[in-house]
Amino acid sequence: MKICFCLHNHQPVGNFDHVMDSAYNDCYLPLLEALENHHGILCAIHISGSLLEWLSLSHPDYIERTGELCRKSRMELLTSGRYEPILTGFRRSDAVQQIGDYSGYLAQISGRKPEGLWLTERVWEPQLPSILAEAGVSWAVVDDIHLKRAGARGMDLFRPCITEDSGRILRLLGSNQELRYLIPFSSVESVMEKLREMHDCGAGMVFYGDDGEKFGVWPGTCKLCYEDGWLDRFFSEVESADWLDPMLPSEAVRSEAAGPFYIPASSYTEMGEWTLHGPQRDEYDKLREQIDTHGRTSDSRIFLTGGFWRNFLSIYPESKELHGRILSAEPLVRRSEDEEALHHFWRSQCNCAFWHGVFGGIYLPHLREALWKELHRAELKALKAVDGYPLVLTADVNADGSDETLIVSQTQSVLIHPQSGLTVSELTFLHADGEPVPLGHTLSRQSEEYHKSIPGAGNDEGASTIHDDMASKEEGLADRVTIDRWRRICFSDLVMASSTDSSSWKQSAPEITHFQKSAVSSAMSITEAAVAFSGEFAEGKLRIVKRLTADLKRAALRARTEYSIMPGDRAGMEICLNLMTGQSPDRYYSVDSGEAHLMSEEGEFHGKRIEVSDCWRKVRTVIEVTCEADIWVTPLESVNRSESGYERVHQGAAFYIWGNADETGILDLDIAMHMEALHDS
Repeated sequence: MKICFCLHNHQPVGNFDHVMDSAYNDCYLPLLEALENHHGILCAIHISGSLLEWLSLSHPDYIERTGELCRKSRMELLTSGRYEPILTGFRRSDAVQQIGDYSGYLAQISGRKPEGLWLTERVWEPQLPSILAEAGVSWAVVDDIHLKRAGARGMDLFRPCITEDSGRILRLLGSNQELRYLIPFSSVESVMEKLREMHDCGAGMVFYGDDGEKFGVWPGTCKLCYEDGWLDRFFSEVESADWLDPMLPSEAVRSEAAGPFYIPASSYTEMGEWTLHGPQRDEYDKLREQIDTHGRTSDSRIFLTGGFWRNFLSIYPESKELHGRILSAEPLVRRSEDEEALHHFWRSQCNCAFWHGVFGGIYLPHLREALWKELHRAELKALKAVDGYPLVLTADVNADGSDETLIVSQTQSVLIHPQSGLTVSELTFLHADGEPVPLGHTLSRQSEEYHKSIPGAGNDEGASTIHDDMASKEEGLADRVTIDRWRRICFSDLVMASSTDSSSWKQSAPEITHFQKSAVSSAMSITEAAVAFSGEFAEGKLRIVKRLTADLKRAALRARTEYSIMPGDRAGMEICLNLMTGQSPDRYYSVDSGEAHLMSEEGEFHGKRIEVSDCWRKVRTVIEVTCEADIWVTPLESVNRSESGYERVHQGAAFYIWGNADETGILDLDIAMHMEALHDS
């Protein structure tokens, strides 16, 4: 029986160097050494562009050793989008160019242009065969469940399968799910027994394709695979088995194929589950339970696919906003013909910060920041090349049915939502050298399925899959879950009764009124100095008239609101900023030049001026009120899971600046905000 191995190694754009170093030492290097030492093992490797660039700079010898194995025909490299995008999430022509570009880069390492592709997160859509064929790809890796959903059965799953789109043929290798769940978590003997069972049933070929991080990065697997010798023992067993014939996938894929099969839009099972939230997920779980209760075979579950990867763009508005901004930036980047701008643009598409499953994903601020920075760098280089400052673009960026206005000057980049309360989501300061500092990429907190059953703290050092039950990193996390009723962004107007306390505001309580879905009218005007917006918004009998101005010279915004509410009620604006961490002493806020407070510290103040200092990224944000006002401050912390357990993550801090309406129910509030560079003292 032919046996093919394929491993996928990836680290997101913007991941911390110490995380990359740890993954290299615990996984990538010892895995490469094991492949070098076992001459009878042949393996395909996919290395994402973000990881490969890091390896080229930090460990060039790794690249040389990989190339040597390829030249000896003991290894082959697989291609993909350049920096691990979900290919069908972006324009077809862009996907084709990325794949071609990356294939050319890999050919310089291996001496051979790859014909096989690792499909990012195995997110499949039916148009992919023609896209990949246009990019020079003749075969791709999917999971066997993709083929089962398309009707493949029995021995069809143990040979290549054919699919097509518009007459363009693509061969597929389906990774065997049983092996993916066994390796490396079961004993070597159990894995070999399963392989023997497949052989004895007449399987001509078995294909194993999975994350390389299973061999050293996943919890407990470094000790299991290398200290305890699991991987060496397994490779030795495969080499000594005369009934197994290790083969590179590019050779195996030329075997007699089954098909054609037409795969519906799908990914692996867990991905489909993660895209379902709320009542949808409840109904899905009931259906799955019914299948199990009635004794159906596991194959019956293949028809219960769950949701679709693009659902994440609906679930997380921050994800769709970034996605829309990337699409809106492409014409400018293309027009500039700037190669550096293009690669920054491609890096901004790295998939990891767009979604959430087991890994932190969109909940990790440093990954979101990295993509925003790459997008800004792409735009700034392109604008410089075409002499395009300032850029003012009005379009429905986030596909919500209403236009937003993007403003990019030489000092700031902001995205304004005229129909959503004249709020500002994207807020980025641009240093004089062009280095972007995203400050507005807070994450509004969502209800996640696992919030229903967050466990207590624990400590399990054993090897485990990311699908096993996980412990919390601290006690009491279930009590810290907060679901935001409005987006925690900048210049959100909030009204509440005078009796409402700060704890209700912190918890986004239902008795608080926001105006993010309450537009009555809006207008925009542009001068050489500024872009000005005006709008009227209403919720029942509560009305506000608002004016927002974005400066085109300075990194500055100003909002003026007149509230018509109940006499004595409280009204004000909420400004949310993300300085990446709440605990670092080099990031803090103060009111009226008073005591410095960490970004994780709550507070209630009275004053006119707030300074928020980020000494790490060298920027200070100053918020000034024309008249003294009350100021509430709270950290925005999510409770989410990652591969290492449930944890609390700082998503930013909210500043609510408010006053009380007079006896006629009127309150005027005028807030100016500017960002400025901090210089070393």
